[in-house]
Amino acid sequence: MIRSSPDFQRRIVLVTGASRGIGAATAHKFAQQGHPVILTARGKPALDSVAAEIKANGGTAHVMPADLSGSKKAIKFIQTVLRRHPDVCAAVLNAGVAVEGPLIDRDPESFLDEFEVNYFAPVSIAHELALHWMRQKNSGSIIAVSSVTSTVPFPGHANYGASKAALNQMLRNMRIEIGSAKKIHIGIVMPGYTETAMTANLESMLPGSAPEFIAETVWDSFNQEIPESIAGLDNKLVAGMFRFFPALSDKLLQLSASVLVPRKKK
Repeated sequence: MIRSSPDFQRRIVLVTGASRGIGAATAHKFAQQGHPVILTARGKPALDSVAAEIKANGGTAHVMPADLSGSKKAIKFIQTVLRRHPDVCAAVLNAGVAVEGPLIDRDPESFLDEFEVNYFAPVSIAHELALHWMRQKNSGSIIAVSSVTSTVPFPGHANYGASKAALNQMLRNMRIEIGSAKKIHIGIVMPGYTETAMTANLESMLPGSAPEFIAETVWDSFNQEIPESIAGLDNKLVAGMFRFFPALSDKLLQLSASVLVPRKKK
């Protein structure tokens, strides 16, 4: 992909979960770089607010509210997007939901709720976009905002991490099967604890990243075609420890979980 060309910079980027936090910051970043953006989330008023800010700064934003909980809804949505905007060049799959609480206290039937939003919806959108670009013999970029909890156990966030790990693995396979041969970039960005509305009811001694910092990492994944990124040096170090020293890391986490792992505010 020739990302410096004016034609490419005018192509549209879809951002899910764009009404706040990482999604809103990412939409602003791509708009600043010259890309029109499609903003989607459930709440139209919040999306309208983000779109107004982008337009006030000279960007172009289209608002398309949608409930992306599950494959059927996601497929219907992305098919509508492609009918209206067939020149979409990238999608940032950021929409997510997290249920905090001890694993043992949860009903396993509730696990599907997070998987519907965090796994089935983004995988379905990625699948439809890849088919669209392959039929057009065009290039494209799919970037999933995953989580460092997909590689590091976080007590109280087990199912959220599992849904993100499943997403990572599916996209890795997609990258191998269709990526380079079809000029489709597939990237995974793994933030750690980020100060957003989704984490506003949690507290931790861990320093939280700003959404704008994660948005920069997402942009780098797109602009440099980076396959996987862990945002922040501290998160890279923690992920590396759990990869190479799992037994030691388990013990350290068990000792420090009560102060480090984000938990509900008292």
